[in-house]
Amino acid sequence: MSLVACPKCQREVAELGSECPTCGPPGPNRSSAPVPDPIESRGYCYDAVASFSLAIASVLIWPLAILAVVYGLAALRTFRDQKNGDHRADRGRWMAVTALVVSFVMVPLVVYVVVFV
Repeated sequence: MSLVACPKCQREVAELGSECPTCGPPGPNRSSAPVPDPIESRGYCYDAVASFSLAIASVLIWPLAILAVVYGLAALRTFRDQKNGDHRADRGRWMAVTALVVSFVMVPLVVYVVVFV
């Protein structure tokens, strides 16, 4: 008989036990899967990855810089809202900031080259 973590209180209980000695009877979806660590990173923010990719592509195709700015601002908004709630992604802030910097540099540079050269 193996021991598993109770989904409510995280104490070890018998796998086939009818109830947890601390929190009572189990719920309908009792499983032996480990509960994910709330501090563990959830992955990269999709908006940050998209903005970074578009910013790199805007070096060759400059109108993509506009989309890079839009996705970069959306990613930064996600990171700001993350302080107030639980979001899936918490990494990639550097991608969003880099995308915004590259985009803000590329658009005026390309406009200058097109107009004055």
